[in-house]
Parts: sequence; structure tokens; C-alpha cells
Amino acid sequence: MPDATLHPTQHAALHAALHAALPTADSATIRAEVRRLLRSNRGTLGAVVCLYLVAVAVGLVPPMLLGEVVDGIAHKSPGFPLDLAVAGIAAGVLLQGLLVFFARKSAFRLGERVFAELRETFVSRILRMPLQRVESVGTGEILSRSTNDMQVIHEIVRSGLPETVAALLTLVLTVTASFVANPLLGWTVLVGVPIIVVATRRYAERLRKAYGSELAAQSRLSTLVLETAQGAQMVEAFDLGGRRARLIASGVAEARQAAVTPVDLSARWFPLVQIGYFLPLVVTAGVGAWLAGLGLAEVGEVTTVVLYTQALIGPLDDLAHWFDEFQSGSAGLARIVGVPEPPREIEGSGPEPIDRSVVVEGVSFAYEPGRPVVEDAHLRIGHGTRSAIVGPSGAGKTTLALLMAGVQPASRGRVLVGGADLASFPPSVLRRHIALVTQEDHVFKRSVADNLRLFLPTATDEQVTAALEATGAMSWISRLDGGIDAELGEEAYVPTPAESQQLALARILLSPPAILILDEATSALPRTTRRRLDDVLRRSLHGHTVIQIAHKLDTAARADQIIAMSGGRIAEVGSHDELLRRDDIYARLWRIWDTGGSPERTPNA
Repeated sequence: MPDATLHPTQHAALHAALHAALPTADSATIRAEVRRLLRSNRGTLGAVVCLYLVAVAVGLVPPMLLGEVVDGIAHKSPGFPLDLAVAGIAAGVLLQGLLVFFARKSAFRLGERVFAELRETFVSRILRMPLQRVESVGTGEILSRSTNDMQVIHEIVRSGLPETVAALLTLVLTVTASFVANPLLGWTVLVGVPIIVVATRRYAERLRKAYGSELAAQSRLSTLVLETAQGAQMVEAFDLGGRRARLIASGVAEARQAAVTPVDLSARWFPLVQIGYFLPLVVTAGVGAWLAGLGLAEVGEVTTVVLYTQALIGPLDDLAHWFDEFQSGSAGLARIVGVPEPPREIEGSGPEPIDRSVVVEGVSFAYEPGRPVVEDAHLRIGHGTRSAIVGPSGAGKTTLALLMAGVQPASRGRVLVGGADLASFPPSVLRRHIALVTQEDHVFKRSVADNLRLFLPTATDEQVTAALEATGAMSWISRLDGGIDAELGEEAYVPTPAESQQLALARILLSPPAILILDEATSALPRTTRRRLDDVLRRSLHGHTVIQIAHKLDTAARADQIIAMSGGRIAEVGSHDELLRRDDIYARLWRIWDTGGSPERTPNA
């Protein structure tokens, strides 16, 4: 998460760091993923293929019967009763329609299942990635992969895959039927194949790369827009509006140019493909007439093969359309399956903290080399104590919190938790023992109780209610229809920022971690509510180590230990009274706060 206390120069470095994109998969990985998906759904896929196979075979009957009728009329001695032929044609068309309906229905279900599996795999990998890796990626990168890229794949697996299977089966069976009808004429349906193959080989790789560039450009633009929207207060405070507008305009231009390239390539490729599947119709009709004149083909045979050739145009057109879409889908799939599979964690592996102390030993951190945000920090936070980190804007408070929470790795030095190096902790141990709560609280579109049980699924209604009462949240929840079972989110009840913070703190009270780091976690609450909640946390988290970034200095004044930062360094450490007597950075911040000012706006000392 971006540090809201960065100066503009530091913000530029952070902006560059946040654009570290996730990797994309190579062709071999994509093929392996496709094979895995097909194997896991081979039963349904086999049923879909069989339905389409029968449908295509039934669809070959009407042209054959029509050819028999034409020959019978030409020879004035129908070998097939006319009324029976008409009935057969009608039955064939009807049966084919029913088979195609059931085939598409099965294919649609298969596509939705495959798409759901892909989405679940992607989300699972993102959730199991180390926090520092997730934090190093632009917000728009993950959002773009989970929305735009997924949507491209969704349309392909739901419609593209079944229609492609149907088109390929139609081509194979129809070409075979053409040779059966008349071997001398059957070859004409293939005269466009060389044109299609050459044109496709020329443009396939270029199209896939162009679509990949388009998706990447859209991702970068999403990141720019989201960063600007989420950091609106910072943009306004540091007068960055013009710079952000220029960055977004540049991103829009890049995305527009990236979108034009695949369209231009498709516009050059598609007409060549169309020549390839309209040419056989002309050649078949011409050669068929010539063979009929020589007595080497019956008029009915020519009619049948011409109808088969005509029937190939639709499937070829579908293949051309979906081939283009598959290039886009291949680029999207590369971005989805390119998210690495985190190594499986061995249950019980890694160190467990001996106690709840935090030691920072010579820690430095920079989002960009040469621009340290935290520099040579030394700090000891005792077991079960309450500490507050204070300092003016740009001091590096949030970044220090991220380092102590294990969200960011130290560039130099190390952080010890309970005597063990934080870098050696497996993700599950980190999540079990250290919690970071920020002011950016998310409320899920579920019930109040479900939102709290995310932290402790086994919590009873009584435990949920007690946690909500402790934070004061029941004062507004009791007014909702359903109480703790009331739905939250859009089209239901949308909590205010203060109410969201109460829910976040209630989650913590349900299952308190060994070490709790609060970054502006109560900033939206009124002063009296903050003080009451601070008392609740003090009682409920007795024996737990609490570290709080305190922008509201009335909270800091009640801490056991205050850490004052300036310019990325820890300037002084002590209690409220000790630091006031020292009359340095904290004392100046306190005087500003006590007279109604904002210590956040104070320049670095």
C-alpha cells in the first residue's frame, strides 16, 4: 500500500515501484494449463464433441437427399420418392437443430465450469502470494487481470471453444462427404486452404503479441487511474493534479495506440482468409459444370458438393472470427496463468515467535535505489507494550509499520519478532501472529456477522455481538433490519468510514493477534469515541503488543512508548512526559496538536 506520508519526490519513486508487473506465462505453460483443464473436464468435453459430431453428421443428410431429388428430376426417373426425400430433409434439419441446441447447452455449462476453475486458481494464487510481492504490483495490474483479462477468456471458453469444435467437425465431415459424393469434384473444396494457411501463419504471432501489448497497456492505465483516485487527498495536498493528469493522458494515448495495432493486423489478415473460403465455391461450381458436361459427374452430385461447399463458409467464418479472438484470449490466459504458484507450505514449518517483542536492527528501506524512505532504524518494542509512532508528513511511519508487519522486506538490516527473523516466517505464521489494520477498511457484500467471521469462522453470534458492542458498532447495527444478519454493501447498507473502522476493530477483538499494528485504524472516529475505544483495546488486548501509528496525538499520549520519526529516521523514543521535557520533535508536534493544528502538515525537522 502506498505510504500516505511520502513527499512528492518519494512518491515518484513509489509510483515506479508499484508498476512492477506480474509475470506472463510462456507458450509451454499455456499449453500445459489448457491440457490440465481439458483433462479435468474430459467427460463433459467428450459428451459435447459427440453431440456436435452427430449433429454435423445429421446435417449432411439434407444436401445428399436434395442431390438425389435433382438427379431424379433430371433423369425423369426419381430413384427416391419425392415426398420421402422432402420429409427426410425436414427431419434432418429439425434433428440437427435439436442436437445443436443440446450440444451448445452442454458446451455452455462446460465453459462456465472451466472459467470458474480458472478464476478460482487465479484468486487462490494471488491470496497465497507473499504480501510484499502483492504490494509491489500496481493495483490496476491485479484488477485488470481479474476483470478485463478474465472477460476475454470467459467469452472464449463459453462460446469460442464449443463453436470452434463444431466448426472443425463440420469441416472434416463435410470435406469427407464431398469426396464420397464425387472424388473428382471433392478436391475443389480445398483450393482455398493454402491461402488461409499462409495468411494465418503470417499474422498469428504478430496478433498474439499485439493483443498482449493491448492488455498490458490497459493494465497500466487502470493502475494510473486507480492510484490517482485512491490518493486523491495526497494529489490535492501536494498539488500533483497536473502531473497525474499528464500521466493519465499519456496512458490513454498508449492504450489507444495498443488497441489500434491488433485491429490493423486483423483488417489485413481477414480479407485474405475470406478469399480462401469464397474461392472454393466459385471453383466447385465451375469444375462441377465442366465435369457434368463431360459426363463425369451427375447434376445431383454437383448440386450436393456445391451445397457442401456453401455449408463450409459458415464454419470457416466462425474459425476466422474465433482464431482472432483466441489470439486475444491467449494473451489474456498468459497473464492469468502467469501468476506463479506459491510453494506449498509444510504444516508447522518455520519459526514460531518465543514472545511478543519486536526488535528493529539497523533497518533501511527504499522503494527505489538511492531514495531511502526508512534509514538505519534501531528500535525495541517490549512484549505486551503499547507503542505509538508519530511524525510529520513524509517521516516514513507507514513504511516502518509495513516492515514490522512483514509486508515489505527490509533493504538492509532485519526485523526480529519474538527473537526470530521476520524474513524466515512462512506466510501462515505471519498471518497468525501479526495483524496490520489500516484506515482503508474493506466491507464485503455479506452480512455483518459474515464480515466479522472472516477473521474467526467459528465465532458464535454471542461472540460476534460482544465484539461489536465493545467497539460501539452495535449502536448502529441494532437499527438495521436483521441486526448482525443484516446485509452490507451496495443495494443494502453501506457503512460510513467510521462504522467500517469499528467493524475492522471488532474483527481483531474476536481473535486478537500476538502483535497488532494499527495505521490510522481509528482516524474516522470522533475524539471521544477514539478515547473510549482505546480503553477497550487496552483492556481486551492486555498482554498483546500493540503498535499504533498515531496521527491523532491524544492517542499517542497514552502509549507506553512513543517513537518520533523525521526524514525516515527514528529521532527519539520515550514516554509522553519524557519527550515533552526533551522539547524536541515530539514536543513541537504536541504543541501544534494541542492548539488545534495538524502535526501531519508539519515539515520534517
